[in-house]
Amino acid sequence: MAKIVFFCHCKRLILDTVEFYKQDIDALRELGHQVLICTKYREIPFNFDAIFIWWWTYALWPVLLSRILKKPSIITGTFNFRFPKEFEGRDYFRRPFWQRILIKKAACLCTLNLFVNEHEFENCSKHFNISNIRFYPHIIHSDYLKGHSEQRINALFNLCWSEKSNLIRKGIPELLYAVRLLKDEGFEVNLKLAGLKGNGVDYLIKTIKQLNISQEVKYLGTISRDDKIKLLRSCETYVQPSHYEGFGVAVAEAMGCGACIITCDVGAVRAVVGDSGLYVSPGSPEELANAIKHVLSDNKLRHDLQKNSYQRALNCFTIDNKFEKLKNYLADVGVS
Repeated sequence: MAKIVFFCHCKRLILDTVEFYKQDIDALRELGHQVLICTKYREIPFNFDAIFIWWWTYALWPVLLSRILKKPSIITGTFNFRFPKEFEGRDYFRRPFWQRILIKKAACLCTLNLFVNEHEFENCSKHFNISNIRFYPHIIHSDYLKGHSEQRINALFNLCWSEKSNLIRKGIPELLYAVRLLKDEGFEVNLKLAGLKGNGVDYLIKTIKQLNISQEVKYLGTISRDDKIKLLRSCETYVQPSHYEGFGVAVAEAMGCGACIITCDVGAVRAVVGDSGLYVSPGSPEELANAIKHVLSDNKLRHDLQKNSYQRALNCFTIDNKFEKLKNYLADVGVS
């Protein structure tokens, strides 16, 4: 049994609520390792066998420490390598120069980089000219794979951390405008929004009020994991019209729960959704409104997409695959 530091520069509470952090912590423990969770640099001990780091932005100091101690370091996360030119969000190339230097140094100096999607796996390996890189896709927990449910309510659902820039990247303003367009047409729509609260909550609520869609949109805020699964299994359609996705864990979870998926073909989304969802152009509330109306009005199409999304999740995103990859990658760096 190895002593592995799990380091993520975040609030400790988040590690229990954000699925992809929890997956890796659980996977390390399931493989029989002692896991020491650290969220601050000063918490990192000097006696460990390896360090597993989430996010390159804060990884350089732990990586340097591991090199001094001659211990392996592994970094993973979503890189947000290059956003579409028309989207003004912050990707790697729009970060300050000093941040790009820190990220590049961490990626080059660590023992292994684990990328969660093939899009960033290919682009980052070429840009940084690194070979210490492996493919390590996200999965969904078996709790989400309970089978396709026929008992669903006529509702849309979206799960999104309400930090303002994240809301914009996830296309939430366009989703709200689409609801307004459907309301103007007299089309009945019920949208439920949930996710960890961030600095964009006021912006979100203000937009809902300005569009006069408070009856059509219900903001739930932070919800429990059990409630999230219940909503994913009960809503007809999961809508995520993102401008960019490094993977799309929430979309994969919705697929596992058998929801119909409406999303955008950006970043790694198609690698997750395949042909089991309906795609719209990012930034187009009109196209999004038409897609929502289409799937909610066409029972056969919606039910076919629901069954297809569940089957794809079952085939592609099971937890056994993650355990096996992580076990092999740890062995590659000398941890067994």
